[in-house]
Amino acid sequence: MRFLFAIVVLSGTFAFLGGRDLWLASKANNEPDKLTAAQLIARGAEGNPHVELSQFFIGDNFVYAEEHGRWKTVWLPVGPVENVDQPLTTVRAVLKTNKVQSEADILSLAATPALRGMVMNHIQSLGSDEKRILTEAYPGTNAQDVLILEVGKDPAEMKKKGGTFFGLGIVGLLVSAGIAVVVIRRS
Repeated sequence: MRFLFAIVVLSGTFAFLGGRDLWLASKANNEPDKLTAAQLIARGAEGNPHVELSQFFIGDNFVYAEEHGRWKTVWLPVGPVENVDQPLTTVRAVLKTNKVQSEADILSLAATPALRGMVMNHIQSLGSDEKRILTEAYPGTNAQDVLILEVGKDPAEMKKKGGTFFGLGIVGLLVSAGIAVVVIRRS
């Protein structure tokens, strides 16, 4: 029975995560809204989550999760380019990426004129460690209000992966239900 319970939990998790991605992707247009950092911050998480961000700069202090001595995920605070000469004291938006492995990669990303991604706030939030580190480095930050733009995400990819996970989850739940019926009938 523990095995059956584990299958139900795993399948339910797959269905939930896949459904969540499908939901966000369904809110997005195929073409991204072209926004400056100032426009994105003013607009917030509402509207088309598929965004092409321009006119931004990356703050000095960033957060990264490490796995086996390598950067796995990086959260980079961004500000409007018109404020580049002022110290960033409040973070209103971060770029989330798993494609940055070093500070040299951050410099390359910062030099990119425009970045495409998905605003993930409706399905993700910053973790407790990310919130703590950002608010310590940028004391004016309200971590609950920070926009998360996941670089490289697009609606088509999210629909494909979300559909796969959702489908696997549903199949797993149906198989679990079938096994449960057989076990109950034999009892």
